[in-house]
Amino acid sequence: MFATHSIGLARSGADRAYSVRTVGPRSEVTPYEATPQLAEFLGEMSFSGFQELGFSKVLLVEGSTDIKTIQQFLRMLKKDHQVLLLSLGGSEMINGGREAELAEILRITPEVAVLIDSDRNAADSALAPSRQAFVEVCRRLGMKVHVLERRAVENYFPESAIRGEKGSKYQALAPYERLSDAAMPWAKHENWRLARRMKFDDIANTDLGRFLRAL
Repeated sequence: MFATHSIGLARSGADRAYSVRTVGPRSEVTPYEATPQLAEFLGEMSFSGFQELGFSKVLLVEGSTDIKTIQQFLRMLKKDHQVLLLSLGGSEMINGGREAELAEILRITPEVAVLIDSDRNAADSALAPSRQAFVEVCRRLGMKVHVLERRAVENYFPESAIRGEKGSKYQALAPYERLSDAAMPWAKHENWRLARRMKFDDIANTDLGRFLRAL
């Protein structure tokens, strides 16, 4: 266990991260992905200090497990020290009622992009109303928002990377297959280990690859 003021160090070296904030006379410990008021937390951690280190953008991602996973891909592009990753905390944050919080992040830096899962069951499935409302809010605020064409990040992993990490009994997911429905599922917190075994060419021609390259 270690304490740090560096979000970058925490996200790259820990499987679980917590924020510690002063609330009145007490300290409040919260899972990082569930930290309320992302903009306030970003300000407390001094984004200006990250800018001095070369960070120029903030990328909001679906959940805490996506931070280390997307970081692997950004490292392949040599962008991992330019893009600061923050978790949206999953579906609780991904809805149309978060405009004020998202707008506060833009007050800290105008360079904010958003990457979320589609959670689609098929190519022609519509986004859930809450996700569609969230996308519309992001676009209205001028954020660069991308919804994955496939169900989630793990649906982009090639079988070679999965078997290299987990063994020959494991298989790649179909584009819209839920991880929990796989014959041999793995845990989401292992996603970054699978991503680490990939080459960027594995996703270069996908919508995910094109989005990350354009950051």
